[in-house]
Amino acid sequence: MNKYLLPSIFLCISVWACSKKETYPEKETFDKSFTHLGQVKLAMDSVSNFDFTEFQVVFEEGVELLLVMNRVNFSFDFYDLETGEMVKRTPIEKDEKFPIRALYGFFYHNSDSIFLFNQMQLNGISLLNGKGEVITQFSPQKVDRSSPQEMMKSLVNHYSRADNMTIYEAGNLYFSDMSLNGFLSSDEDMKAFRPAVKVDLVNNEVSHIDKIIVPDFYHGKVWPMGSGNYSRIRQGDLWVYSWSALDSMLVFDKDWNHLKSVNAKSEFAKPLKYSAASGAPSDNEIREKVTQTTYSSLIYDPYRDVYYRFVTIGREMEDSDLEEQFPQVKNDFSIIVLDKDFTILIEKRFPGKIHKPYKSFVGKKGLYLSRTNSFYEGLSEDEVVLDIYRFD
Repeated sequence: MNKYLLPSIFLCISVWACSKKETYPEKETFDKSFTHLGQVKLAMDSVSNFDFTEFQVVFEEGVELLLVMNRVNFSFDFYDLETGEMVKRTPIEKDEKFPIRALYGFFYHNSDSIFLFNQMQLNGISLLNGKGEVITQFSPQKVDRSSPQEMMKSLVNHYSRADNMTIYEAGNLYFSDMSLNGFLSSDEDMKAFRPAVKVDLVNNEVSHIDKIIVPDFYHGKVWPMGSGNYSRIRQGDLWVYSWSALDSMLVFDKDWNHLKSVNAKSEFAKPLKYSAASGAPSDNEIREKVTQTTYSSLIYDPYRDVYYRFVTIGREMEDSDLEEQFPQVKNDFSIIVLDKDFTILIEKRFPGKIHKPYKSFVGKKGLYLSRTNSFYEGLSEDEVVLDIYRFD
């Protein structure tokens, strides 16, 4: 595998420089543990999208950058987190030998090794260099093409998003699978489903990790599809899972042995009451997404050595909710802060209709929350406003 991960080289490309964006140094105290440090603004041009879903914080030549995969322009856009300027745009080359049909997810390993993933399949994983050129592709998945039904079984509904990133480590890629087969529909399906997928790039093999299973808490109940969401991170020698409906977080060692379940319950959590299983009428699903309190992203902050667990706080339905797309993003949310030993330090509530919690990330300064909520009155397609909060 090392022959594909090329050493860093100097990138000779055109620099796309936006005008310098203002930052706000004044401090506003939110409470005893969170301080609002100000904002940074990322300018969007005519070939970029303010509602980007694929991003990663990276360092190049000692500079902290937000790397955004630009589906509109088929490029990687690099923003300086200090100034908000786009300092580099790398086109993703289209090569007949190594076709890339659409952009879905990515993982930045270093400045000359970036993995691109296809939607719904593990074949055609591309490895790009720093110039955006495809060096090689991997197709480890065995696909049975004998019938449409068998083809469907070959699909892998992997996350590969910022809040559940596919991770490269020592010749292996680790994916999180959501399944297309309704794994919450019965106890039998839940017990059979394996959410963690390993792709061995050296031996070109795919395997499911048997030690990672759907938590027992889910068994014997009826769930809507969204309740099967989870966020998974790698921190040091640990794998940490945060499931949408589960108050506890699950901690595993590097070999996927379950070490412990830790209390990470929100003070706003109430017993979940679901009547809508997968495939229920959309009105029921929307109602329960809006009114129930569930967990979403899990982020580790290496600078302050804490975990941030995001909570979507349930609320009363509004008349307009059934007519709107994703009305649950109007909900208030909170952030539970846990220390390195998973002891809860504080939980901070934030108002709805401003930030999009799924777009949050950690940098040297603190936790960045994106003001790209579709219900935010100040939303602009020309820029992404990031609020910076430091946990003290």
